[in-house]
Order: sequence, then structure tokens, then C-alpha cells
Amino acid sequence: MHKLTHKITRKPTPADTSLTDASIFSKTYHIIFEQPVAKASFEKYVERLIQAIGRPLAYNGIILGHIKILGKLSEEEFVFLSLTKLEQVDIKPSVQWINGLSNEINSIILDVNVLVFGYSKTVIEEVVNASFAVFHQGSMREFYQ
Repeated sequence: MHKLTHKITRKPTPADTSLTDASIFSKTYHIIFEQPVAKASFEKYVERLIQAIGRPLAYNGIILGHIKILGKLSEEEFVFLSLTKLEQVDIKPSVQWINGLSNEINSIILDVNVLVFGYSKTVIEEVVNASFAVFHQGSMREFYQ
């Protein structure tokens, strides 16, 4: 398996903060695929994406906060990913995601939410954007091979 790598403009450094001051980043992305993608393949790549976002924000493999991604085809058909430890991504698909009529998807809405202590919202946004850039440019090609 290929690993995602980060290209960010500066090394993320923790901001001076206490554990009562968390930075929150939240953004919705609409992903359209060139060709239909199997749900199982999509889950693996989103798992790698969430880890790519978490890696530069982690301290000793632990996210001081959490990262969540919700991939929605509809209100009933979705997959939810959560990360607090780099090597342990929790994936919870809805019943309709598992039993839906189609096993392939053409497009999806991704809600990305990051709440972490010790980093500014600007740094978090840079990390998320860099992770998405790598995800789109490198990993997405693998869907179609």
C-alpha cells in the first residue's frame, strides 16, 4: 500500500495553549469521481486520509482532541470515521451503506471536523488542505487502476 505524504509550507508547531483552548476546523467537501468507486475501496482511502490529517497533529501517536470524517451519499447512507490514536481508525458505516442497492459511488459529500489542542486553526487548515491535495493527486488515481 502507498502511504500518503505531506507537503505543508511549514512544520506545524504547537501554539501556546492550555487544555481549555481547542482549535476547531470544519469544512464540507464534495468529491466527484471520474469513474464509479467501490465503497470498500473508498473506505480504505478515507481511512488513509484521516491518518494523513492526524499524523502531523499527533503527539506520540495520540491526537489531543479528535478528527472526524463523515462521508454521506444521503442522510441514511453514510460512513463515519473517527481518529484519536493514529493507528486506530474507528469506522462505522450505516446499515444503508452496507446494504445499499449499489456497491459503487460516483460522488460523495465529506464533512471533515478537527478539534485539537495546541495548534492554531490556520495550521490545522494547512494540514487538512495538504492532506487532501495528496489524496486527490496521488491516491485517487489508484481507484481507477
